[in-house]
Amino acid sequence: MPTITGLSVPITCCTIPGGVAGEHKVHGNLKPGDTLISVERLTPGTPITRADLTAEFSISATKAGVVSNTGGTNTTGGFLHISWAKVE
Repeated sequence: MPTITGLSVPITCCTIPGGVAGEHKVHGNLKPGDTLISVERLTPGTPITRADLTAEFSISATKAGVVSNTGGTNTTGGFLHISWAKVE
């Protein structure tokens, strides 16, 4: 992946299938201590719609590769696009 100059920390993202509220496994190098930037629900259709669910999610404090949906929104049938800043 190319490096973009000007950002003080690496930014990473991934898209995963949605599901019931609770823990979601994230592909990539998400670790406790990283900073969650955004979680968006993408709903298939024409056009694809987007909803910002960032306030409902947090990075697990004890498990690598996990975000938790404590807000209760069921995202089954959609996708979650998650972005985070890496701890240096």
